[in-house]
Amino acid sequence: MSDTTLKLSNIQGNIFGGFNKDYQTLLFLNFTNAARGRNWVRHIADEISTSEDVIAFNEVFKALRKRHGREGFVKATWVNLAFTHSGLKALEISNEELQEFPDDFKEGMAARAEMVGDVGPSAPANWVGPLGSKDVHALLIVASDSPADLSELVEAYIKDPAFSAAAQVIFRQEGRTRVDQPGHEHFGFKDGVSQPGIRGVTSPNADDADKGPGGEDLLHAGEFVLGYPTQVPEFKGPDEKDREGVNPAPGKISKSGPEWTKDGSYLVFRRLSQDVQAFRHSVHELAKSTGLDPAVMGAKLVGRYKSGAPLERTLDQSKSFDPTIEDPSIDDPNLLDNAKINHFEYGDDLDGHNVPRAAHVRKAYPRDQIGGAGSRSESQTQTHRLLRRGIPFGESLGAQEHGTKDEQFPYDRGLLFLAYQTDITRQFEFVQSAWVNDPNFPCVSATKLDNDEKKICAADEPDGQDPIIAQSSTGNFRLPPKEGSGCPVHKLSVQHFVTTTGGEYFFQPSIAALKVISRYY
Repeated sequence: MSDTTLKLSNIQGNIFGGFNKDYQTLLFLNFTNAARGRNWVRHIADEISTSEDVIAFNEVFKALRKRHGREGFVKATWVNLAFTHSGLKALEISNEELQEFPDDFKEGMAARAEMVGDVGPSAPANWVGPLGSKDVHALLIVASDSPADLSELVEAYIKDPAFSAAAQVIFRQEGRTRVDQPGHEHFGFKDGVSQPGIRGVTSPNADDADKGPGGEDLLHAGEFVLGYPTQVPEFKGPDEKDREGVNPAPGKISKSGPEWTKDGSYLVFRRLSQDVQAFRHSVHELAKSTGLDPAVMGAKLVGRYKSGAPLERTLDQSKSFDPTIEDPSIDDPNLLDNAKINHFEYGDDLDGHNVPRAAHVRKAYPRDQIGGAGSRSESQTQTHRLLRRGIPFGESLGAQEHGTKDEQFPYDRGLLFLAYQTDITRQFEFVQSAWVNDPNFPCVSATKLDNDEKKICAADEPDGQDPIIAQSSTGNFRLPPKEGSGCPVHKLSVQHFVTTTGGEYFFQPSIAALKVISRYY
């Protein structure tokens, strides 16, 4: 029987720990010599930050911030390394082992662009620099609490003789937390609010060992790191028709690629540019046409207010909650506490009166909602989760210069999307194609759930695409009124203002696997 105890000291740190640093540099590398490349991997393996280290630091950081009410008492700089399939080939990993990897990773993101909707302006032909090409062999992620420490370490890596003899930096991307709105992406919304709880990492709820502190379901680690149990996609309660809740039983052990991939994870990277000015204008125009306040209209598109407070009524709020008024956290800041900010489901709002079914956060994570392709139960929904580790790039629109402007792209801003999983097809590609881009997902009516069957939507009543990250230029958006108001459903045409300008699929090995890779000859 496999040992399912998490080996956090062998798992790279941005996976389960999450760097959570204000300053990050992504170095996209090309190996120029196989033997020297493997030597450099061996050289850097002992410097790679582990999940054990990052989790321990994050706990100290949080405790000191809570105690003193500010940050800055401790700081750290972290490093992680991941490879493309062409990068492993450039290091002369054996053909037999290269063929063991799944097709999604072998082909890379650019080759599968149409599958995830990267067409038109988002097509690979329009991506910046070498992103998406087979010339990208590896990604070195360096993250720090201090811009000076970050710059110093990055330059040290680039000037290291072992590196310069083995590889070259073919693209450099800076990531920076917004100075004017820390923790918020460029459209102004709090980012990274809803993350999966992980068994063996997240502390369980005192009242329910299958849930985290905020009531989030605790998922098995094999959904995100290879070599551990995964989620079981079906769950039947006492009643044979009962499909509510998440199956807590451990599923099969996640496996992918050669034997040495255990404790590794697949990393999806996307460079998403945001047209902030056009988005703001569009929200105001939509607000005029619907009679909503612009702040509420934006929340309807995203599914949360800018503060991160959910638009859906949480289990901590009264039933008099009104989803057409301003952010409730203004009067009740406690709603932003980690124990409350995700304390909600969509099962009682199947028709989308509070949160439209096409709202961004509902499309990307439909929770207990039933209906549509691949979402027959909440247990199945949890098999499509991602661990997101994104960070903004570029200067905030309208903000004063703070010395962090990207000289290569001075007027470009957006999000560096990084997400970990053990199956790119089942997780990232599924979410993007079957949920985000499909206007007919979920298309389920609260009055049409007989025998657990979904309603087939009429051609003129699709819920619409995700208005934030769908890559088409425009899409429909079905906006139901406040429940019981008697007002008609708004059928809107919404412009989309996020464009893919680069991306790739990487494999992020364990510390032990880095040493295996370095010994190939």
